[in-house]
Amino acid sequence: MAHGILDQSRVHGNMELEDIGDLYFKDLWARSFFQNVTDYGMFYKFDMHDLIHDLVQSVAQGECFTVKSANTEDISENVRHLTFLEAGQNVSTTLQKLNKVRTVAADMVDIDESFPNTCFSRFKYLRVLQFVRISLQVLPSSIGSLKHLRYLDLKYNEAIKKLPDEICKLQSLQALKLAGCVNLEELPRDISKLICLTSLWLTTKQTSFAHSGVGCLKSLRFLSIGACSNLTSLPREMSYLASLRTLWIEECKQLDLGNVNYQGTPLRLQNLYIINLPRMVALLEWFKGVANTLQLLSISRCENLEALPEWLASFTLLRKLFLDSCPKFSSLPEGMRSLTSLRKLVIDDCPELERRCQCDIGEDWPKISHVPHVSFQY
Repeated sequence: MAHGILDQSRVHGNMELEDIGDLYFKDLWARSFFQNVTDYGMFYKFDMHDLIHDLVQSVAQGECFTVKSANTEDISENVRHLTFLEAGQNVSTTLQKLNKVRTVAADMVDIDESFPNTCFSRFKYLRVLQFVRISLQVLPSSIGSLKHLRYLDLKYNEAIKKLPDEICKLQSLQALKLAGCVNLEELPRDISKLICLTSLWLTTKQTSFAHSGVGCLKSLRFLSIGACSNLTSLPREMSYLASLRTLWIEECKQLDLGNVNYQGTPLRLQNLYIINLPRMVALLEWFKGVANTLQLLSISRCENLEALPEWLASFTLLRKLFLDSCPKFSSLPEGMRSLTSLRKLVIDDCPELERRCQCDIGEDWPKISHVPHVSFQY
């Protein structure tokens, strides 16, 4: 998507880029292009940006180059996609002769301090930047000059404590990955200025989100909040995320989803993942707002969750429900019979609920007898 290879012609009407990419993925998957993908139902565990990026690298080999050592004399001036296994001073010097680069990727590489500055100053038309698990402590403020950057991946950089405010000047940015940045003290205050941002993965040491921040990213379609050990509440302006389709919340042990009473325009979520939230004992009332849109609900490792609410019966479009490792969960709501769109129910390591549901004469079995695919796993 970052490279603009998706067809946005009249054939696809007014479809969002992510949905067009979804069609590409389904077509390639049907043709067995992705050999390791066995369950399309878990598609959202994959990143469409990464998939399309890998596709570009595989079909445009003449424009790709992997820098394996300081000896880079054989780099063609026409190369567009660079992957670095080494990024020292000599490499930075060699980059001076390149001017068509659109992708820079480095994973688990010791970064020389001159390297990012060289990339930012030399590659003004950079579309994709991946600095993953590198030795980077400070991201140069010159990143704000990359007006064409659409994809920025900084995940698992544990040394980064702060992002430059200039990152908010990236008006073309569509995807920002900050997952695993466990020492990131806070997000830039003006992050809401990223008006084209559709996908955000974040880890932060903040206890709460700043006013007019993440919750005001009106183009956001995918939001992942993970490993935020101090976080106590979600953004207060969640109701402004009218474009949000997938919300993934994981490993936030202080997070209390009931801390804020969200009001305003209801969310239009289609996919909701809740993983390892020990303070959650029930789904909160404000989730009622997605009753007419939610298609997938996955709840995992919520040790204090006891039951699903009766109002879940109003979720008329819910097709898939996953319950995993919730030891206190003991019964399904009576209204399960009203979930006429439900096609898949998977219950894993919820011992009391499993015991009651797997027997035909059990109290809960009639509630789910209409579901075509019911699975109890241990």
